[in-house]
Amino acid sequence: MIKNYIKIAWRNLLKNKLSGIITTGGLAIGLTACTLILFYVAHERSYDRFHADSDRMYTVEAQVNMGGDTIYMNAMNATVGALTENASPAVASSLRLKDEYKPVILTNTQQPGVRFSEKDFSYADANFFNFFSFKLLKGSKTEALAKPYSLVLSQDMAKKYFGNQNPIGESISVRKDSTYLFTVTGVMENTPSNSSIHPDFVASLSSMPTMNDYKRDFDSEVFRLGAFPTYLKLNNASDVKMVEKTMQELSTQGNADATDVYSLNLLTDKHLNGRDASNTRYISIFPLIAVLILILALVNYLSLSTARASLRSKEIGVRKVNGASRKSVAFQFYIESTLYVLLAFVVSVALSVVLKPWFFGILGIEIDAAFFLNPTFLGILAGLLVFTILVTGFYPALVMSAFNPVENLRSSRVSKMGGVRLRKVCTTVQFVIAIALLVSGIIIHQQLDFVRGVDTGLNRSDVVMLPLQKTMGTNSTPFRNEIEKLSQITNTAVTQYPIYKGYNMFFVSSEQMPDAIGLPIFAVDDDFFQTLDVNWELKPEDEHYYSKSDQVVINEAAISKFKLGSNPIGESLLFGNSKREIIGVVKDFHFENLDAPINALALFVNSKTQATTDILGKSGGCLFVRFQPDSDVSQLLSQMEAIYTQYDSATPFEYQFLDDAFDAMFRSEERLSQVFNLFIILAMLIAGLGLFALATFSAQQRVKELGVRKVLGASVIQLTTLLSFDFLKLIFLAILIASPLAWYFMHLWLQDFNYKTTIHWWVFLGAGTGAMALAILTVSFQAIKAALANPVKSLRTE
Repeated sequence: MIKNYIKIAWRNLLKNKLSGIITTGGLAIGLTACTLILFYVAHERSYDRFHADSDRMYTVEAQVNMGGDTIYMNAMNATVGALTENASPAVASSLRLKDEYKPVILTNTQQPGVRFSEKDFSYADANFFNFFSFKLLKGSKTEALAKPYSLVLSQDMAKKYFGNQNPIGESISVRKDSTYLFTVTGVMENTPSNSSIHPDFVASLSSMPTMNDYKRDFDSEVFRLGAFPTYLKLNNASDVKMVEKTMQELSTQGNADATDVYSLNLLTDKHLNGRDASNTRYISIFPLIAVLILILALVNYLSLSTARASLRSKEIGVRKVNGASRKSVAFQFYIESTLYVLLAFVVSVALSVVLKPWFFGILGIEIDAAFFLNPTFLGILAGLLVFTILVTGFYPALVMSAFNPVENLRSSRVSKMGGVRLRKVCTTVQFVIAIALLVSGIIIHQQLDFVRGVDTGLNRSDVVMLPLQKTMGTNSTPFRNEIEKLSQITNTAVTQYPIYKGYNMFFVSSEQMPDAIGLPIFAVDDDFFQTLDVNWELKPEDEHYYSKSDQVVINEAAISKFKLGSNPIGESLLFGNSKREIIGVVKDFHFENLDAPINALALFVNSKTQATTDILGKSGGCLFVRFQPDSDVSQLLSQMEAIYTQYDSATPFEYQFLDDAFDAMFRSEERLSQVFNLFIILAMLIAGLGLFALATFSAQQRVKELGVRKVLGASVIQLTTLLSFDFLKLIFLAILIASPLAWYFMHLWLQDFNYKTTIHWWVFLGAGTGAMALAILTVSFQAIKAALANPVKSLRTE
């Protein structure tokens, strides 16, 4: 019987090719979109769950109150983990993991002329591979990081530095403040894409006390904040409160006046709930889009399948007269729906595999191909398949199995149970979703354009940032001089960090604000203001103000934050034990994310010579280079790279345009905009295909009516209008429903922005006009075709 039902379904599909292609194609497109989003969401929610004890792994965090500002810190003193483990029996083990903040220069000692700048270099305790579930392919879990200056490489790095030879026992030199020699003691499997910890190099943390840069991090044994992200593995997840209480007690033992609040956060929550999780900002929006696209595809399928099924009323009547039960008829339609859904599902999986790299390229993430075969994700896909089969088969089976066989066989017209009202509802729902997505996409694009056009107080155009490492050393001055000699260069400036990439933080007080407040600090040279067009509110009277080390320049926001006078020149701020006199005020400019108001800022200004020597040469910093607007940028970059390699061959040449650094802050919004553009196209495509098929069905149903009207003198325009009007009424209703819904959700979304655009009325008019145009083009094609048909053929054919 099932075989017979499948044959009937297949024959019907081949008999009505256009309807079948549109029905299964629309469903396949919707399932593809849904599959890709589910793949992304499942991956983002699976972070760190591959660790065997992930439900008992926690990161230590401290909540610090500084002058009314709450700051969250995740770096602890070197002894915090061990002290907590010893004090609380609920703690099974602890681990310190320290990442290098800046790239380090690594060299295979067998090839001293080949150097690489590496970013993912970390130090970890000896129990790293017992604490986490990272696979060690070569070496011993317990011994790999037991000794100082031991180093474990990832698979990719082992191949990069040693090719196909066994790296165990080989040496790699690491250049920092000095050059250190590490011995390779292990090779680990490349970390999965769903890991929040992803080092390419894991060095023994016991090496750090003998390294110049880190000696001071081990000076204190008091429980307090420090330089080491610390992880705890508890015996039972229910012991969190007990361990937090222990940490609080340890904190006050070391300092009776300590007010920091320590807490434990699940490692598996780190990725989604982190305070810098730009990739997951819209983890709740994407599933909503997936649901909307799936609803749209299912509604489209339901509308077309009921239209197709209503043409088979006589077939069902014959089956019932011959003894078929309602149950068997319903089962037949479920089998047909299952066949169509399986075809659509196979197509959607194939499309998902093909489109996966492109889709995740838009999102700016990489996901292991193996995750596509992850049991959890396969279970989600199976659930989606079953759900789709149940939903798509339910209504056609319910309607067709209820047909009255006597009425079906004696009636020359289509049964009243063909679902006309349902198809109208389905068409309206489809365009409500499509129009709402279109309006949302336009507003998101407007918001992006708006924030990019915000006056940030800096001139970002035609500026390139060159981050320099300490490897530049004493060559920093001749390097800068050579850059300035290039004909296209107008100005250069030095800062300790690239703009939008970080700053130092001091705890500062004033006479009016005796409690220390965290204050961002920029170390710059005196050319900084001219190069970036930073305007003065109160300019220093002394032209050589930068010659004194006990002076400071602040911005306007710092005046109100420290309750200074309207003219604070001559007043002082206390930086720890060092008092600095305010000698100038600059107008506010954005130096961090636009999501928050401009923060207070202090500028330590050095002379050009001193900044070039001390900042660029000794500690590494950033050289800002302003070039002429009509410059050949690619040629200029090549010239700068050639100069760079003359003075620093140890570190690769890197650069970033200041405009690009600013745009990077809106990367998540840009991704959302691109995803919306993609799904707007899909929504319009599915809705358009459904409307096209329904228009074809409507024209076929009314072919004799059109023939009669044409014989009686109706024009092509009148017949086209007659067929189109019913559909256009539904689109107009969809516009009325979608517009307030889209306004409401976009209004809520815009509340997250400090700078936000205005939602204009013409956005809704434009989206509605676009939907109407799509509907007119789609319906008119079939309407004109039906109106131009020969009425003689229409009237004489049954």
